[in-house]
Amino acid sequence: MSAAVELPAVMKAAYYEAYGLPTSVVHVGEISLPPSPQPNEVLVKVHASSLNPADWKSASGEQKTLLRFQWPRVYGFDFSGVVVAVGEDVKDGERAHAVGDEVFGMIAGIPQRDRGTLAEYVLVDADVCAPRPMSASHAQCAAMPLVAITAVKMLRACPPQSDAGGVGPRVLITGGAGGVGTVAIQLARALCNASYVVTTASKGTKAELCLSLGADRVIDYRTEVFEKVLASDDEAELFDIVLDCTGDAARCVPLLRRGGGMCSILAGQTIEALRTWMEESRVDPCTMTFGVRGFLNSGLGAWLFPQFTGGAKLARACARRGATFAHVIGTGNGGIMVEIAGLMAAGKLRAVIDSEFVLDDAVAAIEKQRGGHAAGKVVVNVVAP
Repeated sequence: MSAAVELPAVMKAAYYEAYGLPTSVVHVGEISLPPSPQPNEVLVKVHASSLNPADWKSASGEQKTLLRFQWPRVYGFDFSGVVVAVGEDVKDGERAHAVGDEVFGMIAGIPQRDRGTLAEYVLVDADVCAPRPMSASHAQCAAMPLVAITAVKMLRACPPQSDAGGVGPRVLITGGAGGVGTVAIQLARALCNASYVVTTASKGTKAELCLSLGADRVIDYRTEVFEKVLASDDEAELFDIVLDCTGDAARCVPLLRRGGGMCSILAGQTIEALRTWMEESRVDPCTMTFGVRGFLNSGLGAWLFPQFTGGAKLARACARRGATFAHVIGTGNGGIMVEIAGLMAAGKLRAVIDSEFVLDDAVAAIEKQRGGHAAGKVVVNVVAP
């Protein structure tokens, strides 16, 4: 390890020592600084972080039957900051990092001790980091990683589409004003050359936001049943790509074109998605609770799991329409983040920030995000901008 700055022994962080509601279990205070980076790691001084539904779901115990964690657990997946220490193996090569580099990204795996980003310092795998686009602030960069990685993975999970004339796909995105939705609208244009983008959002400010991001049509989910509004006997009026960000995948099946694809981040979790996430997150088998690894790798587990989650039913429904179904789970991915940085620098992708908080007000920020009414991301500035 090399370090160009003197590091403190403790740091301020938003952490918890038991599962429960944020207002009951989350504390903002001092805990030990993460240890020196291992050969493939970097220590980042966090300037900004952002919140996602995955944060409070994990803190409420969503993965407690799957994994064992190191406590106290620190909140946060997303970060933007400055490298203050590096491991020996990340000083050279394509993904080299040095002390003083400004980077952003998403942690691999689930936040826990030393690896949560709602803190003054976070220890991360070097290959989840990408250089921060200097045209964007730390807050804007921190708002991007989890939602952007997830949106990219969703689009890649659907078959590539264009007609004989080179016209891009028709895309439907549910929940266009949410964290993933605001990015997915933009990426449908930037990565897929979408010819037509429809999304759902409440009337007013959120609908206007979606239109400003590139949506052609916004359906008010509060007053309209979107699957009825969009239903058509004309195949040309249906959709090549459906991205479900709200858990409404079953309602979207009739809207799929033959040869199209649907991907969800909430409905119909599949064994393939979970296995891929565990591999990409480099989950240590020793941290899995007893019996989980064997079940997930067994033929019985591969059959039972999607029966319970609804993934098998959704896959069959899509197949009957000649389309595909997939479920994805985002995790740290430096390669995708390099792409995202390029799109941000080129002005093809922008962060959507609903509100900003300081670290001392982390509990209020968590509650704001958990309320489900934010348009875009809730950001926590760890260092004053």
